[in-house]
Amino acid sequence: MKSYKSLIKTQKLNLNKLTKVKTKIHLSDAKQLTFSEIIYLFFNYILLIFWALIIIFPVITMIVASFNVFNPRYVSLSPKTFTFGWDNFSYLFTSERSLYVNWYINTVVISLITMAITVVFVALNGYAYSRFRFTGSKHSLSVIMLLQMVPATASLISLYIIVTLGKEIKIDPRFILVLIYAGGAIAGNTFIFKGYLDSISKELDDSAKIDGCGNWKLFYKILLPISKPMLSIIALWTFLIPFGDVILPRFTITDLRQTTLAVGLDSFISTDPKHINAGAYSAGALLAAIPPFILFMVSQKNIVGNLGEGSVKG
Repeated sequence: MKSYKSLIKTQKLNLNKLTKVKTKIHLSDAKQLTFSEIIYLFFNYILLIFWALIIIFPVITMIVASFNVFNPRYVSLSPKTFTFGWDNFSYLFTSERSLYVNWYINTVVISLITMAITVVFVALNGYAYSRFRFTGSKHSLSVIMLLQMVPATASLISLYIIVTLGKEIKIDPRFILVLIYAGGAIAGNTFIFKGYLDSISKELDDSAKIDGCGNWKLFYKILLPISKPMLSIIALWTFLIPFGDVILPRFTITDLRQTTLAVGLDSFISTDPKHINAGAYSAGALLAAIPPFILFMVSQKNIVGNLGEGSVKG
């Protein structure tokens, strides 16, 4: 049986050969489309354009509202009601109603800790379920699947009890929020990561063990580098959770200084109509998109990575 190092080198050579192949395609070689195919293609393009507009419109609206100081209470794309300025961004950092810096720091810290806890436990759990057979493995995996079918609202009573007990023993509510987020993310992502590891041939495991790799070395030297694309996606998903959640932070944290961006920005548009500030809300949401964007750019290579590259880098 080949060693795992020779298998890795073979994969790398095959990938290099595939990437070096050059093909030339000429339009004259294309098959002539029939009338029905043209109609089908036309409607496909119409559908794609319509879908793209649905996605792009909220982003454009948010950007325009962020820099519009003419009427910050409402969002409008009309040029007549647009006056460029930085007042909405200034409002975030200078207004007495805004604790934007606190909200921003709280959200980023909660997201990072939640992401770290989730990725570590998901990687270990997924490896254990994929490569080992132990007592109760199938039953516990079935329980994990069943937990994903329970609506989140059904657990509000139990979460309320957890939060109440945490306050009685003076645990920081932000830490309680981290545990809730991580606990919810670990279950489903464990099942996903286990399926990803199942798709990796166990021949690589056998070759590594012949060369002297133990279970732990096999995990962090071979399987972990190969699994970087999936772990990067899980990390990104988990990081985004606190940025869009309003219910749990409002339910868990009572101090406005300790709350997250979602709850803080929501206070700009859900209070007295006289104090609605859609411009500041849009500006805050625009700045809130920076950390997820940076994380996506950093992990982009891993997300689009392939099995061969992951194994060679390991």
